[in-house]
Amino acid sequence: MKMVDDNYHAHWQAFLNFAVQAKKKAGKRKERPVYSRFDKFFDYEKEIKKIKAKKKDKKERFSGIGKLLRKEGT
Repeated sequence: MKMVDDNYHAHWQAFLNFAVQAKKKAGKRKERPVYSRFDKFFDYEKEIKKIKAKKKDKKERFSGIGKLLRKEGT
């Protein structure tokens, strides 16, 4: 299983290396990088906000269960 995970990560890295080197046409004979800056390729702050939002949603989803359990116990 560990070898499969290692292979997965190696292939993912190869894919990312290919994606970051991608170019698109910018005129007749010119090309420019698709991602001119790293933050266009991977927005760190956006990913952090997504994770924080998921954690917040989980707390809200089960916030009323504690009240129900306390009411049934008394």
